[in-house]
Amino acid sequence: MSDLARERIKFITELHEVFLVNKGFGAFAYVSINDVLALFEHYLASGEPAKKIINRYVHSI
Repeated sequence: MSDLARERIKFITELHEVFLVNKGFGAFAYVSINDVLALFEHYLASGEPAKKIINRYVHSI
């Protein structure tokens, strides 16, 4: 498995956990896989920590 694939899995897992804690359901109850992959691409391009991007995203929904 590539480093990018590992990073993507880690990001999606963290996103799911933040949705679960804040909303009561996992990420895919609220957003599509396409939305998640777009958010991951934004994370890679931004240089910001994943936690910051994820928290901001989850609170915007």
